[in-house]
Amino acid sequence: MIVYRIAKKKWIKDLSGTGAKITGGRWNPKGFPVLYCASTSSLAILEKLVHVDFDLLPNDLYIAEIEIPDNSIQKLRLKDLPKDWNKYPAPDKIKFLGKDWIMANKYLILQVPSAVNPNEMNFLINVDHPDSGKIKIRKNYPFEIDDRLIK
Repeated sequence: MIVYRIAKKKWIKDLSGTGAKITGGRWNPKGFPVLYCASTSSLAILEKLVHVDFDLLPNDLYIAEIEIPDNSIQKLRLKDLPKDWNKYPAPDKIKFLGKDWIMANKYLILQVPSAVNPNEMNFLINVDHPDSGKIKIRKNYPFEIDDRLIK
């Protein structure tokens, strides 16, 4: 299965989850590394846009196509989540749900609905899972945000 990640050129090949470990995210508290990816490149772009001030968007963005195995995925569906799961900022209970998943170390990947578009999926990669070495970047390429998105 192919998933997508968007990042600055210097970080695009970094699969360590360090960024999420430093800042925390919707599905992980600070101190817990995880790699956030999206089901499509369009969703990866949308996820980037909601987290960065348009005026501060870097001009050296890249998209990585990442191959993940599909035999170690835990799936969370909308019906499994509390009503406020997609609020901003993310409720602590969602961060701790992700923390519990990371610490259990049972699945390499957690599939979750996107808070930006719940009809699409994000994939969290547990970089500390024994199978994390199976994650491979197939290719990466430069990406420029279309000016119409940031008017």
